Formats: sequence, C-alpha cells, structure tokens
Amino acid sequence: MNIDSVQIELDNMNIDCVNTKSDNMNIDYTITKSNNMNIDCTRTESDNMNIDRKKTKSIAPSISKESPEPYDIFKQLPLEVITKIVLHLSFNDVISLKSVSKAWRCIYINQNEIWANICDDLNIRVIDYSRCLNDRARHDSECKGYAEAASEKLFGPLCDYWLTFNHYIMIIRNIKNNDFATIYIPRCARDEYSYCTDDYIVNINAFNKQPIQVFVLSGANKPIVTKYLKMFDQFKKLIRSRKYPVKVIGNKRYLVFEICSIIFVYSIARTEFTQSFFKVIRKNVEFSLNEENFDSKFLNEHRDTKFDLYDHKLAMVHPAGTLFLTDLRTGKTYKELKFSSKRCIVNSMKCSDYRIMIGITIMKKKGIEEYLAIIYHMKGCSQDNRLKIPLLKPVSQFKVTNNCIGIENKGTATPFITKIDSYLKVFWLECETFSFDCTRKYIYYTVNQSIFQYDLLKSMLSKFEVVQKIAINAISNLLPLTPINDRYLLVRSTFSNSYDIFDVKEHTSVRSIQLTAGYSLVHVGKLSIVFSNSKEFMVIAFN
Repeated sequence: MNIDSVQIELDNMNIDCVNTKSDNMNIDYTITKSNNMNIDCTRTESDNMNIDRKKTKSIAPSISKESPEPYDIFKQLPLEVITKIVLHLSFNDVISLKSVSKAWRCIYINQNEIWANICDDLNIRVIDYSRCLNDRARHDSECKGYAEAASEKLFGPLCDYWLTFNHYIMIIRNIKNNDFATIYIPRCARDEYSYCTDDYIVNINAFNKQPIQVFVLSGANKPIVTKYLKMFDQFKKLIRSRKYPVKVIGNKRYLVFEICSIIFVYSIARTEFTQSFFKVIRKNVEFSLNEENFDSKFLNEHRDTKFDLYDHKLAMVHPAGTLFLTDLRTGKTYKELKFSSKRCIVNSMKCSDYRIMIGITIMKKKGIEEYLAIIYHMKGCSQDNRLKIPLLKPVSQFKVTNNCIGIENKGTATPFITKIDSYLKVFWLECETFSFDCTRKYIYYTVNQSIFQYDLLKSMLSKFEVVQKIAINAISNLLPLTPINDRYLLVRSTFSNSYDIFDVKEHTSVRSIQLTAGYSLVHVGKLSIVFSNSKEFMVIAFN
C-alpha cells in the first residue's frame, strides 16, 4: 500500500520515514485502510489517532445492514451440469427442489429436459394436453383452475413440459374432487355417422347441403364453435351416392376420411380445418393409372379396409393382404408390405410409433378358420421382421405401451408380448378384458367382475408376487377397461346403464355416471368422456 510514497506494513504498523505508535499516529493528509479502517481528513477508525494534532474519538467499524448471501456452489456450475444431476433424482426430490430458493424454482429445475423426463415416465404427452395450453393462452384471466397462475406472476413463466405436467395434475385433481362440467351438444336425428375426440366432434349427414359438420370443443364454460368443412369434389360425390361406407379417424394435427381405400385429408391448425389432399391407396403395380382414378369395381373390392393414425403416419390394410404406410405431411406412400398370401378378413389393426399390429382371419378348407396376430417392428421393417401369434379366437383390439403389447381377443386367454433387453417374452393371462396403466408399469384386467393388477416390472423377477386384486364384484365385463390417465379407469358398473371412474391407487370408485336409456359411450380421452344418443352429445369435460 502506498500512501504519499510512504510504505506501511500492516502487521508491524511501521511507516517508513515516520516515527509512529499504534496509539498515537500522525498522518498528515493521507488516506489509508487497515483492517477496514478508513482514515481521511475528518474520520478515523483507530483507537486514539491524531490528525493534524487533533485528537479524535474512536468510531466503531461500519456494519452492512444486509447479511451476506450464503455461498451457492451451484452458481459455479454450468446449467447443463446441474440439469444432468437433477435427472438422477426421484420425482419427489425434484418437486422438493422448487421450494429451496428462487434460483432453483426459476432457473435450475425450470428446464424442459428435466420435466420432459418426468412426463415421459408418466406417459404425459404435450400434444394430449395442447388444448389446455391453447385455452391458457386465450383465457389466462379466466382460468381459475390453473394453480400456477399466481406463481408465474412471482417467479416468471414455466417451461413447456412443466406447464404440461401442471395441466395433467389439474385434470387429476378435477376428477378426484368431482370438479368438472357436463356439456350438452344437440345433434341432427338424421346424422349417419359421428366421430369424437377431446377437441372436436364430427357429424356426417349425406342429406345436408354441407354434409360434414364439426363441433370444436374449447373446454367447459367456453362457446362451442360449429364449422362446416369445405369438401373435395370426389368426396362429395361419394357421400351423396350413399353406396359406400365412410370411416373417420383424427388427432390434433389431421382429420382423415376414408371411403374404400380413398383417403381425404384435412390438416388442423388451432381450430382451423384445411383441405390437404386426397389419394387412392393401392399397389405400386397399379400406379401406371392416375392416382386419382378409381371405378366402381375398385370401390367394391376395397369396402373392408382398416386403417389407423399415429401422429402424421397413416397405416391401412387391404383384405387382399397388403399393408400401406402413408406420410400425411408429404402425401407419399412410403411402405408397402404383403402380410398374407391369401385373401383374409382384417379383424383389427393398430399403429404406434414404430410398430404395426394386424389381426386377421384366414379361411381354410372345409370351413376351418385360422386366427393370427401379426406384429411388425417398423425400425428397419422388412417382410421377415415380423412376429406371428396364432390365437383361438379373432382379435378384438390391440393395446400398446412402449415395452408391451396386449392382444385382446374373443377367447379366454390373452397374450402379452414384452421386450426384456433384446429378447421378446410372451406370456398369457386368463381375462375377459384388460387395460395398461398409462405409466406402463401395470396391467389391469378383469375376471368374474373383479379387477386385478399385474405388475410388469416385478414379473421380470419371478420371486415377487405380481398379481393383486384391487376390486371385488364391482364391474360389469361388458365394457373393456379404458384408461383415462395413470390414475383413473372408466369401467362399466354392475348397475344398469351406469359407469364408474375407478381410482387404481386408492382402489375405490370416485364418481358414478348414471345415464338415461338410449345413451352409449362413444369416446374416452385424457380431457373428456363423451356419450351420445339420437338427439345430443353429452360431454363430461375434465378441464
């Protein structure tokens, strides 16, 4: 420290060229700091200092009013490293971390990678709750049900996956507390066909001037928007003829109508339905014809097609034994496979992210029927990359998770295929109907009006008991168990025309839905359940 070219040693308090004592210092117009001591012309923090030979009073060192912040080691780490650490914690630990400090709440755990991992474990997909997100954007001031609204004002916005998780929790709480609305939507008595999702209801009526009517569902206490779709000319002609069956399937991105292997595709953005393309799905050898050409012979030969939709991928099977995969983003058919050398009856099919499942009946000599379930693994899919499972009865439907496939059929035994490491394991359960837990950890199945829980994880270790009875004489077996989410199942009650929402964790029914005569179940989704009769739709909206 240099003070007017005078060297001071703090420890010995020696000031070169100046004879001083620690109790009687003479410092002429100098400024020094020693152990937080400030010495200037008017102030000193020593015990008895003389400045210009004037004795001053001792003044206590100044103390900051604000206490120093505790040392935070995480401030020294890159955010990517903190995220990797948090990914190794349990769900409960992550939930606890948000209460540690504002930094943890706003920065460290407010990362899409962390909450995407949690959502994946619970099988919560952003697209399933996208209407909640859209509602939030449009009606933020009205959404009293969103618990994080006040929190965001204090701590800022949440990342997308955390926001999706909160909407999922909101649905769980609404169901548990019976806090959801019932919406009635009138329908025309002459409607020939209807299709329902969480986001819209489609009515087809060939007698109307505008045959395709769509009700856009915006949630409880929101207005129902009615739209009439602009139609392709070929589509309108086929519907007006009323000679051929119309099939409909849709998700949050696409709405597809199919008539005898001809698809008419509409893209969906927000609440708008826009014509995309129409296409005749047929073999490559027939592509010498114009893709838009078809005749009555072609239509009659393809009345019994089956199709399914997953995201942008449309799978279709013909009774002649051919499978087609079409990318709805481009309109191109990119895969064609022959799954049967003989003409067959297609009982059921299912399309998932990377698997295609087909249930068929093949007629043999002397009226003997052969029932098969065929499973294609679509990663590097080839003719040989398939699994065939013979059954005693036709396939009713396929139910799928990432690591397990269940084949519901009209027989008494149900096969399940799981993948352990790189090996496939097939096991059978005697049950009438079943459902997977959305977290992909359990199978729920029914026997004699009771519900059983099969633990898929424990089944890999034979020493554990894997079956537990969770409900006795509680349900009717007339309806397949249908999951709403990982917490609740919709089951058919033993009472006439009645349904129960069953809590698989508490092993009890949380809500009974008693219907008047004439209603039937038409849709079960993440956000709603829909019943209908000839006069109206009844929508039970969880959000």
